[in-house]
Amino acid sequence: MGNIFLSILGISVSIGLIVIGLIFLTPFLNKRYAAKWKYLIWIFLALRLLIPFSGANGQDVMDRMSQLKVGTNSESEENDANNPTDTAMPYRGIVVEIPAQMTTPIKASSEKSTADITMLDIVTLVWIIGSLIFIFVHLISYSHYKRQVLKNGKMIKETRILSQIFRLKRELHISRTVCVMEYDEAESPMIIGFIKPVLVLPKEQYNSEDLFFILKHELVHFKRGDVYLKLLFVTANAVHWFNPIIWIMQKEAVIDMELSCDERVTQGTSFELRKAYTETLLSMLHKQCVRKTVLSTQFYGGKKIMKKRFKNILIRNRKKNGISILICAVVLSITLGMLVGCSVTKENTEKENIENEDTANEDMGNVSEPSELEAAQTAPTPVDNSSTENNALENTITLTFSKEGEQEQKQATLAIGNGYSFYLPDDEKWHLSAPDLWTTDINEQIALWVTHFEGESVDSVNQKLEDDGYTEDDSYKWWKQEGDLLYHAEQKVFENNIWVIFYSYPVDFQEGWGREFPVIVNTFALSDGAENGEMNNAVGTGEYLGVEDCQKIRTVLEAFAESYFNGDVGAIQKFLASTYEGEVDIYEGTGMISDLTVKGLSDTDEKKIENGKCNASIEFRDSNYEDMFLYLTFILVKEQGEWKIQFYGMEG
Repeated sequence: MGNIFLSILGISVSIGLIVIGLIFLTPFLNKRYAAKWKYLIWIFLALRLLIPFSGANGQDVMDRMSQLKVGTNSESEENDANNPTDTAMPYRGIVVEIPAQMTTPIKASSEKSTADITMLDIVTLVWIIGSLIFIFVHLISYSHYKRQVLKNGKMIKETRILSQIFRLKRELHISRTVCVMEYDEAESPMIIGFIKPVLVLPKEQYNSEDLFFILKHELVHFKRGDVYLKLLFVTANAVHWFNPIIWIMQKEAVIDMELSCDERVTQGTSFELRKAYTETLLSMLHKQCVRKTVLSTQFYGGKKIMKKRFKNILIRNRKKNGISILICAVVLSITLGMLVGCSVTKENTEKENIENEDTANEDMGNVSEPSELEAAQTAPTPVDNSSTENNALENTITLTFSKEGEQEQKQATLAIGNGYSFYLPDDEKWHLSAPDLWTTDINEQIALWVTHFEGESVDSVNQKLEDDGYTEDDSYKWWKQEGDLLYHAEQKVFENNIWVIFYSYPVDFQEGWGREFPVIVNTFALSDGAENGEMNNAVGTGEYLGVEDCQKIRTVLEAFAESYFNGDVGAIQKFLASTYEGEVDIYEGTGMISDLTVKGLSDTDEKKIENGKCNASIEFRDSNYEDMFLYLTFILVKEQGEWKIQFYGMEG
């Protein structure tokens, strides 16, 4: 057990150095990079703290290498015999030496006792007891609080809350179920529970805006599994309870967890919406919320943390991709783990050193052979690019963007349209939301679309752009501004055919998207019919509803709605697919129906067909619930050229 403790101590020292560096660089990192990258670094460091592999193992390797190198030179060998410490020093890392007294057996008062107990054994025992006490205190506190929630809490059945959760789960692509409870003594909304998570809400009256932000914040925690990650941080802290730096690391990790969650909640939203989100946080601040248990996510985090969250949410500048700092942290932690270790002082390891020297002397005659093998292994190996690899390269390339004087590279995948193709960066989550229209999940205001002016002249196209409010900026390049959006158009002239690539983005994102789009447009190329057949390997691939199908579905749903709200079961059955299962339901509400609108078929919706099915919904109001919209959702399939309803049901 003593060796395990020394390994843990070595890990604690090496990771502690990295934590100090990260805390020192926090103001710079928070300003330049999104909080999720620092949060990922904390997760990696917590995992590293729990892996029993310290610098002592790497130290043994370096010692052996130094001894083998000494054996190749007889003069160096003589010097090593006189002063072995000097030869080893250039190859050693940072070694925290434990005093020799730590491994000296403590004399027992009874002569019958044969056990040799050292000070290191006692320290190890104290460490184990401290770790167990730490983790059990947190687990007992967590279990007690959860029992109180389940015992005294009430299941929420309010339609307004349940329907909001249902919509947010669809938006966040959450398939797991989460129980929602109201608990009088809960000072803050939270997610608690590992096997069956529970979303706990204090007994408060929330307006629609506050409810939206609170539920979305907690569901983002739920989707990312932040409860399990908090358990990871607590476990790492329990193992390294003796190191105050790890305590600080846990607190910083929780702060960055909340900051990254806020960034996800407000991703792609306007400044006004982000400001509204901070007002919701401020309302929680005024309620004097306090923490109850470490092993839960909480909407409120204290006044100091709230100030950091306000500043991070309201920042206008677009932050950079932080994958580089994550990689640096991983490499640095591994390197320091090999260089930093703990060992006992040399007086207690003389026998081991002598044995190592004897082993090295026996291996001296074989030193040349490994050298030849090493030379063979480091020789360049011919690269054989197969046809399969070449085909893969055709669909992916690396695009280079110049932002703020620095070069940024992104992998991009081939996107194929109707007679053309170009490359779109993978990390921006592009998808084909309508024919010849690409949008990104990052921000709905960012879009790219292509128009083909077949058989028209350049002057004719220019006149159309001018009539649409565009101003010529450069040869074949046009732009206009409408509100807080910038629109650009670039012409591509091919003989008698003119293609115009349009793209739009918010004015505030000029430094980012304003530099990316020209690079993307430069990859535009015409493609033949064979290339169009390879759409399954491109961005935005799949089948999408056309204008005609959208109109047919809209007609079906409007006619279905009339029968559904009138309670006409016979008429409803005419719209159902042969694969429909279950009873035929009618609307059970008693209020007056109004504001009926078909959703999911507009130009801004995805309208994607997956496995022959598509989704749509009907939004409406019931006079009994005037303060909210209700939704009737549908899954439709095509049978014999006609769209039929395979499933329908009320949300919430």
